[in-house]
Amino acid sequence: MNRTPPVFSLEYLPLLIRLQCKEDARLPAFLGSTLHGVVGWTLPKHPESYEYLFQNRRRGGAKQDIVNPYIIEPPRPKPMYLKGELLSFKLLLLGDATQYTKDVITSLVDYHIYGVGSERKVFELLDILHGETYEPLWQKGVLNMKPAIAENISHHATYDHASWCSIHMVTPVRIRRGGALVQDIDFATITRNITRRITTLTERYGGYIHSDVANHAVERAGDVRITSSALYLNQMHRYSNRKKESLDWSGMLGALTCEGELSPFIPWLNAARILHIGRNSTFGCGQIDVIYR
Repeated sequence: MNRTPPVFSLEYLPLLIRLQCKEDARLPAFLGSTLHGVVGWTLPKHPESYEYLFQNRRRGGAKQDIVNPYIIEPPRPKPMYLKGELLSFKLLLLGDATQYTKDVITSLVDYHIYGVGSERKVFELLDILHGETYEPLWQKGVLNMKPAIAENISHHATYDHASWCSIHMVTPVRIRRGGALVQDIDFATITRNITRRITTLTERYGGYIHSDVANHAVERAGDVRITSSALYLNQMHRYSNRKKESLDWSGMLGALTCEGELSPFIPWLNAARILHIGRNSTFGCGQIDVIYR
């Protein structure tokens, strides 16, 4: 029996990393950059993995907009971590980067104790789980790579019926047009962004996208109406140790609701929930959630 292939395919492996706070710690509200550093500190012991994950821009000719093969998903903002509390975050390895899963895990385990935040507060690695099945990959000194099975975004490429959806910007969405931050985000902007993101990821890290279906979705996205918008600009800055300066990381938070024939767009919205949209997704920006009816 002939079966129509999904409109896109890209493997990903979500790692749920849990750290235990060993002393009271006041940390930045948004931990994407901080946790990016936590992971980055550990990998230089594995040069090939470090180069593939963290030196990607250099491998791509030092171009500014080279898409990275991983995403940090930080926890929700929390002003204070007390001794004994857990700090949990996800690291998603995308496409061919999944081949470095064991190196990433063993590097995190070898490092084990982390100084987090500007005051280098002490956190200890508690365990590493598969981010969707929650099976332990490392726990109580035991490494078990058998559950380290990659997922595929193609499983989310379903054409369920819906005529209404609410799109929630979970972390700041940073979409730029002509160098300026887009604050009036509409449905077409979201569709263009996720189709472009899947295209660039699959071109660089394996998988595929049905270009004609993607282009058709972009062309039809203008037919979907925005019925309400409660988006607002979240002012945020981060200090870059590499550039020795404060960087503007402001983005849009809130929610918007849409109406129309949404079935052709559900695969793309589902993919956006996993892959994020906009700039700085590597650090956790651009995470969205969607409710349909």
